[in-house]
Amino acid sequence: MSYKFSQATGRTKRSEIRELLKWTRKPSVISFGGGLPDASLFPTEEFAAISREVLEKKGYLALQYGTTEGENEFLDAISAHMVSFGDQVGRENLCVTTSSQQGLDLMAHIFISEGTPIVLELPSYLGAIQTFQRNGADMHGIPMDENGIRLDLLEETLVKLQRQQRLPAFIYVIPDFQNPSGINMSVERRKGLLSLARRFDVPLIEDSPYREMNFSGTVLPSLWSLAEGKGVIQLKTFSKMLLPGMRVGWIAAEPEVIEQVVKVKQTTDLCTSSFNQLILASFLNQGKMRQVINRAIGLYRPKKDAMVSALAKYMPRGVTWSKPDGGMFLWVVLPENLDSNDLFMTAIEHNVAYVTGRPFHCDGSGASTLRLNYSFPSLENIETGISFLGQAVAEHLDRKKA
Repeated sequence: MSYKFSQATGRTKRSEIRELLKWTRKPSVISFGGGLPDASLFPTEEFAAISREVLEKKGYLALQYGTTEGENEFLDAISAHMVSFGDQVGRENLCVTTSSQQGLDLMAHIFISEGTPIVLELPSYLGAIQTFQRNGADMHGIPMDENGIRLDLLEETLVKLQRQQRLPAFIYVIPDFQNPSGINMSVERRKGLLSLARRFDVPLIEDSPYREMNFSGTVLPSLWSLAEGKGVIQLKTFSKMLLPGMRVGWIAAEPEVIEQVVKVKQTTDLCTSSFNQLILASFLNQGKMRQVINRAIGLYRPKKDAMVSALAKYMPRGVTWSKPDGGMFLWVVLPENLDSNDLFMTAIEHNVAYVTGRPFHCDGSGASTLRLNYSFPSLENIETGISFLGQAVAEHLDRKKA
């Protein structure tokens, strides 16, 4: 049989990260690779009780097909959740998704045709890069500094594309504790980004899975709130703050965008699990989400501090790293003569794994970078694993000198 696959299939590659992480199955390997929540946070007993109650009282809804936009009870619950973090939103602005990865997929289908220019941060989330690439996007990466995407370079790119009559379909950013860099975009940078987007009439896609996970206690205003919901599409998920296995997220946008989202979603999965939505609605309405978020912050902050401390203790001179104040990741920059992909197998030999940095760069750069996750490993494994990683880096540096 001769199969004739689509161009989109041909552009879709296996995740380099997923392939590398196969090595982490070695029992002795300490992995800083995945973006996994600490499983001790999972409220299994509460969810067991809520699931039973939902089935007993609302089984006729929970086990049935639902509306594409989402169950009204859940839409009201996530609206209240967003309002509690400063984002005003109504039902007409919302559509539930099967995780925020589906939100990215829907954005790609709605906005990207073959050769459509888009702008994103450099580095950026691998799952977004893969999705946009599959749809044939012409991606323009804009470097970042400690305050977020560089507006001077963004303006240069927008002017260039405008002269070519090829303004981007959107600018994709992760303002809060960005994956992979851990950078938290400053308020001034957020306002400047909104100003540029409005000047060039380009929508912003704000991917926001980590905003609630703020260690400082000061949650910065979202692009959605700063823009009062105009010209910004926000992607949200419960996977990072609660339960990735539930696969529930949502999109907040202006009604005209939500209409397009609903149409395209109906061609993919018809609707997201009503059962999961009703469970989460009850959990949110009982105020338990805030409790989980607070527990997560209390657990992740010392883990991040331990990793930063261990990096300072074990890394050779010339290695630098970010010091995030929230989220799940920090970013390591090696000396330019080191390639994190070449280093990977040496690290595995030292029983430690990480994620290489190049896949997070839409332009193929980033060879000397890597991402570390601190939310999942234990404090003991963080100390031990970073010491192993330091040994692996030192070995490679010695080889370069030889």
